Amino acid sequence: MKLMKNTFVGTHLDFIGFSTSIACAIHCAFLPFLVSTLPFLGLGFLENPWIEYGIILLSLGLALFSLSHGYLRHHKKILPILIVSFGFLLISFGLIWGPESLEFIITPVGALLIGIAHYVNWIKIKESHIEFPDCKNHPK
Repeated sequence: MKLMKNTFVGTHLDFIGFSTSIACAIHCAFLPFLVSTLPFLGLGFLENPWIEYGIILLSLGLALFSLSHGYLRHHKKILPILIVSFGFLLISFGLIWGPESLEFIITPVGALLIGIAHYVNWIKIKESHIEFPDCKNHPK
């Protein structure tokens, strides 16, 4: 049996998902303040909602792949999936139905929950001590 790295930092999917979720939370929290400066910086294209939707769909795909791998092949714990589901529900609520005045709070909280779900998934994988041949690049 291989020993698992003791650090969360690395190139595995949970760390990548965690990092992008934290970047998303920062983006969501500060974008309302920066929107007025985007055209001056040549970044006006970032205001396009389709870019935001694309990033959310990419994050959802990464989360589904990473968390389902951990669940199916390592730990069989539903907690990371519940946390990520609630995070994406918060983001959806903030973007679609939530009051615009609270979107800059609701959406970053959802993104932080997604990051936490990736971290919890990594912890559960670490605790499981189950090794599969196709998991060489996973945090073991």
